[in-house]
Amino acid sequence: MTELIAIRRASPADGFLIEGLTRRIWTGRVSAESTVFSETPASVAAQLDVGGGAILLAGETPIGSGRWVPVPGPGGQGRWIEVKRIGVLPDWQKRGLGAVILGELEAMGREQMAEGTHLAVRHDQVRLVDFYAGLGYALADDVVLTTPNPKSPPPIGMRKFFRTDI
Repeated sequence: MTELIAIRRASPADGFLIEGLTRRIWTGRVSAESTVFSETPASVAAQLDVGGGAILLAGETPIGSGRWVPVPGPGGQGRWIEVKRIGVLPDWQKRGLGAVILGELEAMGREQMAEGTHLAVRHDQVRLVDFYAGLGYALADDVVLTTPNPKSPPPIGMRKFFRTDI
């Protein structure tokens, strides 16, 4: 697996690709009750239309993706992004590629003049808290998600301010 890794920005036309790729990444890794399994190509395209996304490629082959939607910031103030569904196919994991996707999503948020980003770590994926902390995210118990899952325990909210003077 020495193929050139590249990242490209997604458009709503990529809804089908990203929905299928996300489903492949998450199947067997998270509970069948995850909201990832109720997504459709149309619902993913709608998220991409209001926000954005990125597709990670090994050569021409999609191997990972992530997306974001605009949200209000802490206390309902400001312009922020919510990062959603970052994932990499199993054969490509443990190489720091999730951080590459996250970096691209954050860059897109900054271009949209967002003040920061928040995300949620599933209760059964707690190991990711350290991953995101290493990328500048801090625990935040007041994160409100756009697609909460009433069938699962609450996730762990994390937040990152883009400006360093806050």
